[in-house]
Amino acid sequence: MALCRRPAEGAAMIDPDKVKRFWQGRAAVVGKVAFESVANLEQDQRNLQLKIDDETAKVFDWLPDVAGLSVLDLGAGVGQWTFRFAERGASRVLAVEYAQGLAEVGAAEAGRRGLSQVEFLVCSAEDFDTPETFDLVYISGLFVYLNDDQAERLLDRVIRFVRPGGLLMVRDGTGVTVRHEIDDRFSEHLGEHYSATYRTRDHYLAAVEGRGFELLRDENMFEEGHPLNKYPETRLRLFLFRKPA
Repeated sequence: MALCRRPAEGAAMIDPDKVKRFWQGRAAVVGKVAFESVANLEQDQRNLQLKIDDETAKVFDWLPDVAGLSVLDLGAGVGQWTFRFAERGASRVLAVEYAQGLAEVGAAEAGRRGLSQVEFLVCSAEDFDTPETFDLVYISGLFVYLNDDQAERLLDRVIRFVRPGGLLMVRDGTGVTVRHEIDDRFSEHLGEHYSATYRTRDHYLAAVEGRGFELLRDENMFEEGHPLNKYPETRLRLFLFRKPA
């Protein structure tokens, strides 16, 4: 497992150090909660299984067969999506995660599962760089924790990571009608303080299409009335883009 360096950051809307401390702290709950709960934050066991089942079905319904493909998982957490790609036959999965504790858990789990095509790299997604290109770049639950300058830095780079004709899939929380920000608010659900920025669908489309990607499909992850649509002001949304050949 490798590490990369991160430059000093400028002014931020939310404190990136608080966000990082939150995610570093999630490594401490390994073994106390279900493996998938460590990074996806769902505490209720029934909702957790529903979340895994419904999200997995939708993501892989939208994607082509990943067998033999190379995948870059940015903001990989403990590798919950990394392992889904690898177990479906992806030839290489590079999991980039900036919380070292989570990456260490993921790397150990990859070894336990015998997934030799999985590699974990400790690095922030916006500072990650590589000359390598991938068939699929997957970004899940990441932009919601980035300030605008961090998000812009990542978006400026990500098109270089996708091979011509390759895919970018973004799974992230969105503001339903307007941008919604949470700054160091105590969450009774998590029992911890929490910071996040929920940008609108239109913001995502403008930002990603403006970097040269073509939108193939987007919609809310869950239909209205689904029990995992917990808050009226936000929705988890899935976007699929293609880089022109």
